[in-house]
Amino acid sequence: MRDLIESLKNYLNEALNVSIDVRHWKNPENLPFFLMDSYEFFKLSIFEQSCLLMVPKESTEITPGLISKCYKQAQKNCEDCIIYAQSSLSSYNRKRLVEHNIPFIIPGNQMYLPHLGIDFREHFRKLHGKTEKPFSPASQAVVIYALVRQTNEGLTSSHIVGKLGYTLMTINRVFTELKAAQIGEFFQEGRERCWTFSDKRTLWKQTAPFLRSPVKKRLWLKSHQLKIIAGLTALSHLSLLAPPSLSVFAASMHQWEIWQKLGCEELPSADGADIQLEIWNYDPGLFAKNNVVDPFSLYLSLKAKQDERIESALEEMMEKIEW
Repeated sequence: MRDLIESLKNYLNEALNVSIDVRHWKNPENLPFFLMDSYEFFKLSIFEQSCLLMVPKESTEITPGLISKCYKQAQKNCEDCIIYAQSSLSSYNRKRLVEHNIPFIIPGNQMYLPHLGIDFREHFRKLHGKTEKPFSPASQAVVIYALVRQTNEGLTSSHIVGKLGYTLMTINRVFTELKAAQIGEFFQEGRERCWTFSDKRTLWKQTAPFLRSPVKKRLWLKSHQLKIIAGLTALSHLSLLAPPSLSVFAASMHQWEIWQKLGCEELPSADGADIQLEIWNYDPGLFAKNNVVDPFSLYLSLKAKQDERIESALEEMMEKIEW
């Protein structure tokens, strides 16, 4: 915490040429207990504007939706402008905070202070020196497979080939991509390449900046014999969210091409459609449970939606995961 405060003071001095005094807030009893339990609060003044700094006690990255909820609760109990601060935050999550209009400071990367008319950005320093270029669909599929398995044991290239159906050449490229991103450890056993990682929760956090929505496109169909539930329909199965009026299913591009040959036609719009079909970059059935897509892929497919109900349901779903 002390290092973050010093970094923040230096960052403000370098970026805005201001010297600030940061001190603990003396009236935290005005806040709900869950906020006091999860965050530290500090008083500071920027250009004679009194502010309250809100800093998470845990160093792990928090979802923008949860930050937004906590921020709004804190702001209800404080007259000063509240600024969220953290030592590092992915570029995607910083963008989401801007969309939520949450003032924040990430020392060395960006400060977004709309009440002061400040949106100062620097070239984002990659976490741990990694690139944030998205993983290939095959690499993402391997990560999802590792996350949904019942064990944290490492994976061999031949095992993945047998389970996911990719060629050995593709899996070798996947391992090369994971190694370049510094995800887990790699070693050789005879002719076999092996990949290990500490635990699934850490794997999810480390790979988050590299994962993207598996959905290539969404289209509308009349009734069809589909099995794998996705989208908001799947989320309604895994949370308290009400199901959408139009059921959502998922399939791979290969499956969709087969259905087209069998006479299944896409409708030009949702008018007259019975279902929505998501075409995925990888086979959603590989990781589905009880015909519902896996929660990790589902989260990635819906996290960009700017809807508090959906964000809340996604957080509820992720909290239920048994790591």
